[in-house]
Amino acid sequence: MLLITTRYYVGHWFTYAESFMSVIGVTSQFPNVGIMFINMAVVVAGPLMLRVVIPLIVNCLLVITIVVMVIFVQPNDNDRNWFYIVTLVIIILMNLCNGVYQSSIYGIVADFPDNYPNSLIIGNNLCGIFTSLMSISTTLVSPDNVMLNALLYFCISLGILVICVLSLGVLVKLPFYRHHMALGDSARKEVDVESPSFSQYWECLSYCWVQLFNNFFVYFVTLVIFPAMATDTPYYRRDGDPWGSVFPENLYFAINTFLNFNVFAFIGSLSANYIQMPSPRFLWIPVLLRILFIPFFMFCNYQPIGKVRTMVIFRNEWWFTIAVSILALTCGYFSSLALIYTPRYCRVHF
Repeated sequence: MLLITTRYYVGHWFTYAESFMSVIGVTSQFPNVGIMFINMAVVVAGPLMLRVVIPLIVNCLLVITIVVMVIFVQPNDNDRNWFYIVTLVIIILMNLCNGVYQSSIYGIVADFPDNYPNSLIIGNNLCGIFTSLMSISTTLVSPDNVMLNALLYFCISLGILVICVLSLGVLVKLPFYRHHMALGDSARKEVDVESPSFSQYWECLSYCWVQLFNNFFVYFVTLVIFPAMATDTPYYRRDGDPWGSVFPENLYFAINTFLNFNVFAFIGSLSANYIQMPSPRFLWIPVLLRILFIPFFMFCNYQPIGKVRTMVIFRNEWWFTIAVSILALTCGYFSSLALIYTPRYCRVHF
């Protein structure tokens, strides 16, 4: 959705172009994080798997809504305001569902062995590669027809969501799943954490807060830069110069930013399964050093819409390309390490 709506608003409806990427970042992350905290603090009766299935079904309905809007709503100036608001509402609802889904699925996987939670991050990053390739493919099929791109994009997304819902029915029948769910339920019943108190939350945080901070700070630095700053960093060329990048102009951000980031984030998260260094005690050092990415990207050809910056130190596109790769690689690797290390500090009933 981010790849399609960016082209739609920034490329066509200029009133919202300057703030669109920042607004979409806020409307994506705040509902997601907020609902995760609520989902963690409020104990809802019923199977945890139900809180995985319902968000997926709601997201299917939201994607159907988007497809209907793509078919029947044509972009024009009169529809701009309400369409923009509806777009943001859909983004908020999707991320509320994603927050419930992610926190619930992490709750399920927490009963699995230590290395299994990292498979969720690997899966997310693999999905990012797929969506990037899908965006590139739809652009190649119809480079100038955003409506057709969006229709193809969201129809494929709907099909994948339906497959995810159906696959959950297979998952709950697997002996591996049933075995580890039973072990987790047994451990929690022994110490009565079906309805955890504030002191139990505090005790759990006291064991693993360093790794939780590491995970938070990895994503904090990453989300400051990607996608808002990255998509505001075009190929550097002076007025009148021809396009000189190795990447096609209409696919520059799709390849150099989104595909680049998702590929290396996937490699980083996958590598954490085999190489685990630094140790839990020293992981915070490279995590904090990632803050240096922010000033680096500011001195690339960072040009926020509506502003002109002339102080560009890193003009060559390969500075930007390699920096995005390293940003993604360290994001995937360090976030996976923090996730792998966290259960080692908690007692089994948590």
